[in-house]
Amino acid sequence: MSSKQKTVAVHAGTRLAGSKAVPVSPPIYPAAVNWFDSSDDLDSALDGKDYAYARISAPNTTLLEEAVAALEGAEACVAYASGMAALRSVFEAQGFKPGDRLVMPADGYGVTRALYKRLCATLGVELHALLMTDPEVSARIRELKPRMVLAESISNPLLRVPDLRVLARACQDVGAAFVVDGTFPSPVGQRALALGADYAVQSTSKWLNGHSDALGGTVSASRERMAPLRAARVLAGDVLGPFEAWLTLRGLRTLPVRMKAHVEHAAHVARRLTESPLLERVIYPGLASHPDHATANALLLGGGPMVAFEIKGAGRAEGMRFLEALKVGRPGPSLGDVCTLVMHAASASARRFTPEERAAAGIQENLIRVSVGLEDPDDIADDLLAAVAQGARR
Repeated sequence: MSSKQKTVAVHAGTRLAGSKAVPVSPPIYPAAVNWFDSSDDLDSALDGKDYAYARISAPNTTLLEEAVAALEGAEACVAYASGMAALRSVFEAQGFKPGDRLVMPADGYGVTRALYKRLCATLGVELHALLMTDPEVSARIRELKPRMVLAESISNPLLRVPDLRVLARACQDVGAAFVVDGTFPSPVGQRALALGADYAVQSTSKWLNGHSDALGGTVSASRERMAPLRAARVLAGDVLGPFEAWLTLRGLRTLPVRMKAHVEHAAHVARRLTESPLLERVIYPGLASHPDHATANALLLGGGPMVAFEIKGAGRAEGMRFLEALKVGRPGPSLGDVCTLVMHAASASARRFTPEERAAAGIQENLIRVSVGLEDPDDIADDLLAAVAQGARR
């Protein structure tokens, strides 16, 4: 994270064109419809050159898009009503035809897998789920020649860290669109476009918003790549509401400061967890024991803000008892809040996987995923360790 990103986060997306007044905090513009004295001005607005109808464009969404694009280092950004809507829009923009191929992570977010399985089945597209950290994945991409490759900066929930530079070269060799879901590290933790991605996707419901009070998603890329996505959003209506855009932009202002603390806390919690004899393993890219530690050091801010671990001998029932024993961490199926959020991976992020898909990904019933919050890191670690110990005593 550079000091410049702190300045960008605070000041990007504050000024609306055509006005000399610059509010310190942009107002919320709830109007869905605007009118004009001049019919020529109205005609121009209906082409997207001003704000006529909120499905076409809206001030709060515009400001958020400018800020996210600045953080991603992108020419343009389009915001959506959810992260899933953003992922669907990227898929639909590729113009898939029957027989085309799509590559995505075998160990990624289960709902993304479910969405792309459905979309591929509808269009007759072959879906290939690969482990993006497999040494042979680049060769496999070159062999398959897919139209699109999706990767996650940090895989959900096993926290594997693929080398995006290597994947980008393979995609370039075969002309595949390279899409990176960078939700886990946020644009502060990793700029996927600078590492060769064609599209950077964020679920803004997570770290960018930071307070679990607004859904949203963004796609960032070159202006040329974003133009058809923006046009398609006008027709599909996957628009982000003004209140959600305003809340997300307010959260984004503190993103670099928050992410620095989240990452520092996660590293401390991970080190504390390694002391427990009740855990099978602690999974954190910042630990030397992590298989992708060197890649994480090269491509991420610290080891990232997420920690995972496996409880020795635990099944689903023991995992649920662990969640119920927490006092500081909150059992919740999301991440990116100021508070620590904890979930049983097989029943949450991998809930849409079949048992065979979970086994292929390596997601076991004893796996716990932690979004490390801004509480005192020792309080977080003590809470997790106490809940593990309480479950072991039952």
